[in-house]
Amino acid sequence: MILAVEWMIQKHGIERVGLLTLSFGVPGSGKGSYETWALRQQAKEWDFVQKRWHSFSTNVVAKRYKDWICVFEVHRDRVWHIHVVVATQDDIRTGTDIAMLSNYRLPYWLRRGKNLRNEALAAEWRALREVSCKYRFGRVELLPVKKTAQAVAFYLGDYLVKTYNLIPPGHRCRLVRFSRRINQAISTKFSIHGLGQLIYRTRLKIAARMLDFQEYGDFAEYFGPRWNFTLKNAIAWIPIPFRFQKDAFKSGFAGRVLADYAKNPEVYLDKRGKEKLADVSRELWRRLNEVLDEDDTEKRLQRQALRAGDNVGDGPASPDELQAVLFPSSENPF
Repeated sequence: MILAVEWMIQKHGIERVGLLTLSFGVPGSGKGSYETWALRQQAKEWDFVQKRWHSFSTNVVAKRYKDWICVFEVHRDRVWHIHVVVATQDDIRTGTDIAMLSNYRLPYWLRRGKNLRNEALAAEWRALREVSCKYRFGRVELLPVKKTAQAVAFYLGDYLVKTYNLIPPGHRCRLVRFSRRINQAISTKFSIHGLGQLIYRTRLKIAARMLDFQEYGDFAEYFGPRWNFTLKNAIAWIPIPFRFQKDAFKSGFAGRVLADYAKNPEVYLDKRGKEKLADVSRELWRRLNEVLDEDDTEKRLQRQALRAGDNVGDGPASPDELQAVLFPSSENPF
């Protein structure tokens, strides 16, 4: 979230980035009207909210704003709200009294004076009010960034944490969405933190140990930026000789077992499993040698020098180094 907001501010300038809040309601009917109540009952359903956002983002947000970040929030009454960081065409910050506009302790009429916002922000408000009623949004509020990109990201992050805790278990919701250019710029890739991902990381850790790699960057350095695609079949061939029960990941049991397995997999494997592990090792080294052979001689010699044997150029071990061997660092990138 921080990377995305910072990228937007760096790309468009802080004066052209604002936070748009969308709440469901029927404009002109009043907060306590039956129409608004009925609509808010519909806004408790995730499918209804997704359809409204998809329609609004396609026909309004994507056409009106250069880039955007969308975050969904559910209130304690189970009604969904939408927060969108948008990049506007014009400067909406200079000449705008952000502190007064965002002071919700003041009466509504006092913090909505025309003298509190510049012409560009006033034009955005008028345009959004005209179009919002077509998409069943009663409150549409666009405010400039008050402080920094990090503050906006933390503000939205709090909504994410709160919403995540209110969603029932097993209910799948994609709570964060980015415009295409942001996805391309910061390469946002999300993975579900579960048993499948834990097993993959265990296989990756074993593969890294086979090649004597110390971090993810080593894979990219040797095999290129698409190393995951290049090595996916070899990594998937690493055997996992366990079958976990349903709650094994949540209780932490699967994590402890797989951590021990990654340290010394041969102990857990039968003859067939050891043969598969040896096949993976040979395949990984074959691919690595192919990459090294494609490089020019100078690069190959440099890399071979970096991978000298245990007793080549190490020098005497200091007490600190011996202590580090006895108690290795817990900052394991894998």
